[in-house]
Parts: sequence; C-alpha cells; structure tokens
Amino acid sequence: MSDIEKTLAEIEQRMLDADAAYDEGFFAEYCADDFVAMGNYGIVSKQQVLDMYAKGSGNPDRRNQAHDVVVKPLGDAGAVVAYKLTSTTGDETSSWYASTVYRRTPDGWRVVLLHQTPM
Repeated sequence: MSDIEKTLAEIEQRMLDADAAYDEGFFAEYCADDFVAMGNYGIVSKQQVLDMYAKGSGNPDRRNQAHDVVVKPLGDAGAVVAYKLTSTTGDETSSWYASTVYRRTPDGWRVVLLHQTPM
C-alpha cells in the first residue's frame, strides 16, 4: 500500500468510528465546505450532517468497519476510497457498499462526497 492509500484508509476508518460515536468535530474538520453525502437518506450538505450529529448521541455498542478497501488515487490532488461497510449494534448488522471522494488541500485530505448504497 502506498502512503496515500494507507493515509486515506486510516481517515476512512476514523470517519466510520466518528459516525458511530456521533463525533460532530470529526466531520466539521474533515468534510470540505462543499461536501455532500448521498444514500437512501437523500442528498445532504455538510451543515445537515453536522446538525444531525449535534442532535444525536452515540451508541457505545455500535461498531462500523470497512472491508475490502480499495483506494484509487486521482493524481496528486484527489482519490476515491471504495469498500464494503458493516455496522453492528448488538445482534443486528447492516451492510452497504460505500465510496468516498477525497480532495487534498493545504490542510490535508478532505471529504468531498460520501455515497452509501444498502446491500
């Protein structure tokens, strides 16, 4: 794995951990201002995501895990991370296909687009 691949795989898992913990701070820092997320919940902006995490509460029993991670660099300034996602709370597990588009900025890698499709 290249340094870019290792870095983005690590950031991606940190994002999944932040999602489970409802860590609004992670998303405030790592999502670009023009960020959008899309899935069965529709298309939402960065502010909508921040509002959701600010109102919610994490579930200490919830675990998110990326599997079969593929990182595709797009030159020096961008990359796509694709993987299978499992989210487990207690005895219930949900699975999705997920992809995230990253942009390299002077402040580091930032998420531009997150897409999740239920399996």
